[in-house]
Parts: sequence; structure tokens; C-alpha cells
Amino acid sequence: MDLTTLTAIQRDALREVGSIGAGHAATALSQLVDHPVSLEVPTVEVIPIKDVPRIFGGPERLAIAVYTRLVGDLSGGILFMAEQEAALAFVDMLRGRPVGTTVSQTVENGALLTHAASLLIAAYLAAIARMADVHVIPAEPAYACDMAGAILEVVYAEAGIYAEEAITLRTALVDQTFTADVALFFLPDPESLAVLLGRLGLV
Repeated sequence: MDLTTLTAIQRDALREVGSIGAGHAATALSQLVDHPVSLEVPTVEVIPIKDVPRIFGGPERLAIAVYTRLVGDLSGGILFMAEQEAALAFVDMLRGRPVGTTVSQTVENGALLTHAASLLIAAYLAAIARMADVHVIPAEPAYACDMAGAILEVVYAEAGIYAEEAITLRTALVDQTFTADVALFFLPDPESLAVLLGRLGLV
């Protein structure tokens, strides 16, 4: 099954899955930082993987990313991305410090972002698993801090052979001190997309 051939009803169902997944991710993040964090009503759309860098201002914009393959009834991958400034603010939020305290990415900061992004991804997948009655978990995550285009080249080499399009969830992390735009890209293999929609009663 190809994402480009989805009906309007199927696209709406995938958007609903994305919205519910975002709610679960916000709850997981709030528990991690021990204060309320919300995710603004997400924008969910289907875009070609090659167009992902435009969301971050072009292929040369610095970004951080956490990527993981899926294990279980669904195959493919999930990519978490944020622009460099948003990622630095995210680190400050996670450490309970004023935004602007963190001015550069370090190995420690990368590990912290990987941990937080992994929690968001796991919560998102848990929502999909419950809605579609499937078993799916993330594999070991990989972290990168590079230009958005370079990150996508690596991801495309991993997932592009099977997935040409991404179910894109764009939202903003909001707490008492800042708002940071982030995005999750769900990259299902064609066979997994058919399984997911079948379990949702839409095939």
C-alpha cells in the first residue's frame, strides 16, 4: 500500500492516530520533567520524505534528530526532529533551567535529548498499538546533530527503500517558560501501512 493512494477517510484516520499519539507523548513528557507540558494541537499531514528538511527551513539548517526502527507487527521507522534552537531550549526545560542557559550541544545533552525523544516516540507508538491492536516497540535509537538535509540522507538510506512518504506530526512543546516546535515523522513500510489501516477497519 502507498501513502499517496490513501483515501480521504484513511488520511483522516491516520491524522486521528497522530493526534492521540501526541496526547500520550505530552503525558509522558510531563511525567519526565515533573510539571505540566502540553503539545499544541498537532498538524498531521503526509509528505514525501525528501520534503522533510523544508519544515526546518531548508536542508542546511542545523537540527537534532533521534531515529529508531520499529519492531513487532509494524515495520518502518520514526524520526524525531527539532531545529537547533528548539533543541537547546528543550534541554533547558528538561534540566529545569532558564531558556538560553544551554548554548551548545554536548555529548551529555545529546544523551538527554535521546532519552526524552525516545519517551515521546514510545508513548506515540503505545497509542498506535492500543488503537490498532498491534504489538510494536521502538528499537535502539540513534542520535544526530547535523544539517537537516544530511540527517535525511542517512534516514533515507535506512528507510527510503521501503517508505517514500512520511506521516508527519508537527507540534509545539509548551511549558511555563518556552514553546519549541518539534516534529515526529512516522515512516511505515508499505506492508505495515496496510496492516495498520486493516486493523483500523479501513482496508
